[in-house]
Amino acid sequence: MRTKAVMEISMELPNVPGSLARVTEALAEANINIETICAIGRVAPNVALVTKQVPQAKAVLDKLGINYSVSELLKMVMPDEPGVLAQFSRRLADAGVNMNSIYILSKFRGETELVFSVDDPVKARETLNIHESVPP
Repeated sequence: MRTKAVMEISMELPNVPGSLARVTEALAEANINIETICAIGRVAPNVALVTKQVPQAKAVLDKLGINYSVSELLKMVMPDEPGVLAQFSRRLADAGVNMNSIYILSKFRGETELVFSVDDPVKARETLNIHESVPP
């Protein structure tokens, strides 16, 4: 399994038509690429996105007056085979690391790329032998 750290920008948006369009249009106008995006919730959806252009995205969100937070996600590439995710999850559990979120970025040529957040990134890095990091 290969690993590295990436950053996630999370924000709550009003659950009305055009909220997401307003944000994504502003990011597009600033030529910011979104690598992945996830939205969960019905009343005030929590939108999480991953981009390599975090400082630029923060500037856009500041200009729009949107409250957001930036947190570290760990990214892993692992074989797309039965049991691999179970082994990965067990390693974290046995180390006492709680997983907060997880989602798949891509599947390609027998590999799955996913990102996840945990309650103890330092211990997760040690457990999974992650040596790369990106500061918040």
